[in-house]
Amino acid sequence: MRSKFLGIGITLLFFLVLEIVVRFTGIHYLEQPEIFFVNLKKNFVESGKGDADIIVLGDSRSMALAGYPKQADVEFSIYNHSLPAMGPKYYRFFLDKYLKKGNAKPKMILFAASPKLYSTGYGPPLYDPDAKAVKENESVSEYLNRRWNEGIKKNFFRTATPTNIISYSGKQEDANQVLWEFFGHRYLHQFTFSELSNQYSGVERLYILSKAMPLLYESYRFHGAIRNALSGTNWKVDKNYKERSLFCEACENVEAGLCKPASSQLEDNRTIEDQITRHFGKYNISNRLKPELVLFSKELIRKELDAELKNPIPYVYRKPDFIVLKELIEYTRSQGIQFGMIYMPWIQEKQESRESKDLLADLKVFFRENPDVGLFFFPDSSYPSERFVDNIHYDCRGEKRVNEEFRNFVLPQVFRFLNSKQKSN
Repeated sequence: MRSKFLGIGITLLFFLVLEIVVRFTGIHYLEQPEIFFVNLKKNFVESGKGDADIIVLGDSRSMALAGYPKQADVEFSIYNHSLPAMGPKYYRFFLDKYLKKGNAKPKMILFAASPKLYSTGYGPPLYDPDAKAVKENESVSEYLNRRWNEGIKKNFFRTATPTNIISYSGKQEDANQVLWEFFGHRYLHQFTFSELSNQYSGVERLYILSKAMPLLYESYRFHGAIRNALSGTNWKVDKNYKERSLFCEACENVEAGLCKPASSQLEDNRTIEDQITRHFGKYNISNRLKPELVLFSKELIRKELDAELKNPIPYVYRKPDFIVLKELIEYTRSQGIQFGMIYMPWIQEKQESRESKDLLADLKVFFRENPDVGLFFFPDSSYPSERFVDNIHYDCRGEKRVNEEFRNFVLPQVFRFLNSKQKSN
């Protein structure tokens, strides 16, 4: 009996020591790149050291925009806090956290998200992303009542038939579960358990907290890093990794396949940190892809675009729901922060479609109805498909073009707008 208790005690002590080690060391540097990236941004916000005059908020496409310190030809400092696949609720919650953590209040927010994130409302609740049962979040009592009635009508004498199953890596699984496993960590790593509890209500709160609860243990939160730490290869860091990071900002080197992620997880993440630090939040994730994969993806895009042109789908335009923009603007107004939106360039065929033109027309109407906020455009909102690696992300040369135009064409508009608002106040 004593030996059993001894074994249990040793096991508990082991996990206690592991938990302490993980909590007080930089173990996230050995995590997979996406989780590392989110934690790097989270730690920066929670440090309270943010002091940028202008903050860029957006998704994985706007991550390609570089920030800048104040200098001779840059009147206001800029930091890019865009994060991939966070969903439309992220922006309001992020700003609230940013201010509460003691970071300097920015003079302006530049919103640069993709159309679906600002024109389709907040979407269905997390627990029913396809809106098959409900379109909006329910209270617990509403949920229980609905499920009880569904059980009587559907499930007493037959098993529910899965309708959203996909096959991958020899497995079959619900597509929404796969998407949650791939993207869900971005919610869970960016915000704490208590922050998530305050951000959600009803059944959606129960859902997100059930996912967040295991992450209260840092040893679970960074279990991928612990696994990677067991390999000596992941600890190796070339002393010249910063020089290689600079080398890999040249598109010819990226396209030649000379800039694949390092085999060492620590070196790979140090390189990501170097690029984010030097470019004040910018990171173009497509530069990590193998050239052959980029070429394959571009060919696939071209085939899809050609197929759409040959066999157009009957056009049905749904009026946009700009609630995300409305609430962001209301929040920034309440905080005394100016608000502006950057209309990011997209694939030419997509941007010149009837749907995109109608949405842009409605967006311009919305901004005319809110004259105290700004809407800023690039010289051309349509880029050739060759400048994208998929339907969303710029390739290396697309990134270079968008940043050149951002600095030389968009930022002067933004600075003039901000100066005019400051003078009027």
